[in-house]
Amino acid sequence: MKHLITLLFIVITCQSLLGYPTDSVKINVADFDFLVSTTEENYVAYPHIINNGFNKEYKRMKSAIRSNLKKGKIGIEQAACEYAFWFFYKFDGHYHVDIPMFWDVYFPKSHIRYRELFEYAPKAVSCMVDTNTWLIRVPSCEGKDPTFEWVAKAVEQYLNSGCDNLIIDVRGNTGGSDEIWMPVVPLLVDKENVSPDTIWFRNTKTNLDFFKRQQTNHPDNEWLTSFITKCETTSDEFVPTNDEDDEDDDKEMPHFELPHRAAIIVDKSTGSSAETLVTVVKRYCNPERTKIYGKDNTWGANETGNQLGAMLPNSKIWFYYPTCGNLSYFQGKNLGTAGIAPDIRIALPYPTKLTDNIDEWVIWIASEMKKSS
Repeated sequence: MKHLITLLFIVITCQSLLGYPTDSVKINVADFDFLVSTTEENYVAYPHIINNGFNKEYKRMKSAIRSNLKKGKIGIEQAACEYAFWFFYKFDGHYHVDIPMFWDVYFPKSHIRYRELFEYAPKAVSCMVDTNTWLIRVPSCEGKDPTFEWVAKAVEQYLNSGCDNLIIDVRGNTGGSDEIWMPVVPLLVDKENVSPDTIWFRNTKTNLDFFKRQQTNHPDNEWLTSFITKCETTSDEFVPTNDEDDEDDDKEMPHFELPHRAAIIVDKSTGSSAETLVTVVKRYCNPERTKIYGKDNTWGANETGNQLGAMLPNSKIWFYYPTCGNLSYFQGKNLGTAGIAPDIRIALPYPTKLTDNIDEWVIWIASEMKKSS
């Protein structure tokens, strides 16, 4: 019996040395293959990245990770992180795996950890900076802190304040819902014939099933019902989420005399729906009136959206990919996560703290706006 056990041990050891995959390695490879296939079949940006000069690089990256995984040189967590970070770092700040290794090891390679530089926990603020300037800080677009109603009230407070100028601070705002900006955008947009960007949905069964689940929770949502029908009745891989003849697009935007000057403050943590506001300013606002201020570019998640999560079947690791993207991405433009550059690079040091206070940057920007008024 002892000889049999010894022989079995020798066989297993030799298999390992010869490169035969163990059960755990096979399971890890299966998880990686699931990650890859789900991404390639459903991730909205994947075809456009591949078709715009990155096919060979992608194949090399994917092959190298799978080879190292199959040989047991790396585990599934590292493999998933390396694969996801290729998209996250080079193309799309939305695509990621949600495990500590990704945020602790990979994320710092592309993003500044402000909490390690100074006290950094921005809170919602609506207050007067000086007799000329009002500050609205929106640290989240989730609709919880602050709520959508809070933002609308803050705009009302500004309009009744007697201040000429407005600062909107979105440092630390990693996104949420674009809806939060509905009371803010009319204050800023001052170009004629503004039409919204076309947002495209990658029409796959997996992605559409997500919308169907949303419809189950919101059966009275007419847009969801109409959109699902449109996707189910076409063979097109990409479907616009908004109709060209949408009546809402033709409505005139209300006009406000204020602000005389406006500023948006950003940092590297300004992402997704917060970047939507920055994009609106860049595309639809007079740069002499409204400027973006910051020391760093924004996060780099402004061209895609509507994330969908999926779980690797064995390791139970969650990863997230966007299902929708802007028209410019589909045209091979803005491929990358450089983020949006501020109009004015703030030369001051980082503030000593960013909480609920009026920090050094806000005071400096308020002073600069008064000079140009």
